[in-house]
Amino acid sequence: MRFCISCGEKNSEEVLYCTNCGNSLSDVQDKTSMKIEPKLSAQKKHRKKMTKKQKWIFSISSVLLLVLAITHFVLSSIYEPTKQISAMNDAYNNQDKDAFFQEFEVKEGTVADAQNFYAIVKEYGWTNLRNQLTYEVERIMNNENPDIIYNGGEFISVHSKPILFGLYDRVEFIIIPTEVFIYAPFKNMTLQFGDKEIVSKSDEENVGFGHYIPGEYAWSYSYEGGYIPLADEGKLMLEAQADNIAQIDVDWGFQTVSVDSDLEDAILYVNGKSTEKKVSELRELYPAKLNSKIEVYAQSQDKDGKTVKSDVLPLDSDTIYLPFEHIRTEQKLAEHEDIIRDIYKNFRSDYSSAIRYTNFDYIGDYFREGSKIKKDYAKFVTDHDNIPGYNYEFLLNEIISFNTLSDKQFELQSYETFNYSSDKEGSINYERKKKYIFSFENGKYFIDEIVDLDTKKTKL
Repeated sequence: MRFCISCGEKNSEEVLYCTNCGNSLSDVQDKTSMKIEPKLSAQKKHRKKMTKKQKWIFSISSVLLLVLAITHFVLSSIYEPTKQISAMNDAYNNQDKDAFFQEFEVKEGTVADAQNFYAIVKEYGWTNLRNQLTYEVERIMNNENPDIIYNGGEFISVHSKPILFGLYDRVEFIIIPTEVFIYAPFKNMTLQFGDKEIVSKSDEENVGFGHYIPGEYAWSYSYEGGYIPLADEGKLMLEAQADNIAQIDVDWGFQTVSVDSDLEDAILYVNGKSTEKKVSELRELYPAKLNSKIEVYAQSQDKDGKTVKSDVLPLDSDTIYLPFEHIRTEQKLAEHEDIIRDIYKNFRSDYSSAIRYTNFDYIGDYFREGSKIKKDYAKFVTDHDNIPGYNYEFLLNEIISFNTLSDKQFELQSYETFNYSSDKEGSINYERKKKYIFSFENGKYFIDEIVDLDTKKTKL
């Protein structure tokens, strides 16, 4: 079937000219050909020339493929475990503690720092650790199960971790921590380990501080719940334990301090704070630690109702005696009185001998050297050599009173009786009231004055 290209008339295959318009049918094509040919021609034309959009898509796809290839190469390089160990080695040798520590992982909540980890690795031996890490990595690459590296206890674990939906594996080097406990003997003790501070909730509590990597840590404690404030601090090297649990044994060093005072009813004070307890109620202080910065004293009232305070003493001995100055003064004065009373009695006895034997040496030491009273009594004694037939019979030497004039001067009054006789005067009974002034100097007592206050003579 042929179609005229001029009028479109359908003609048979045998005719050479259109039966309608007479036009030559040499340029005629069949209908099917006319419909298909342009399509084929268009398709050929489309394949030969791409649109801008097609070109853009093609370019983007090419770039993405290149980026993926590069990313794969980079990630494969990043997650290459031998390069991780090489980075560790460089950081360690350069003493870059932070960079070295960053190559390792720690479990969440673990207390860790670069300084501590570097120190513990240095002690362990980096070459030894590096070789062990390399060996465990090789086991992973050979699809074998790695072993944990030990250092007293579990130290470092090595394992493979899938990333990016399992397309890659990253080898992780995990530092295994140690769980720390500190025993607190008393409730409300403030304990500190590292940067963590915890207050104990009960007596004899084993306080858990959490997980720490091995290394050096500072510790401290304070306790205000007793009569004596307690505190101490120090540093210790935390080492991995067989079960990765460390029980920190603090050397508390608690002592018992014995306390006594001149006044047992006085209230005891520590660092200016009242214990609200009498000395008699706190014979022993526990727990305590000797500390010269802690001051202890007692406080009471004297007989006049005035507040009196003992000496303030540092807590530097396990035996504390708190003296009160006014008590010590009273005690010292009482000692002076007892001693002077005895001196007076001895003087009267020695005076009797000196008169009887006219020998001043018996009483010479009772007076100050070169004093007037010493000269007067020396003359009085020796003058008896010139009294014919004299005789003394000492009857009574009674102390009437004793008064403290100062901490170094004292007054004693006496009532003395004796019978005196001589060839010239006959027999006479004497009754005398006297005043003696004693002084205390450089550990010695002297008679400074002897004054007749009243004398009664009776002829016998």
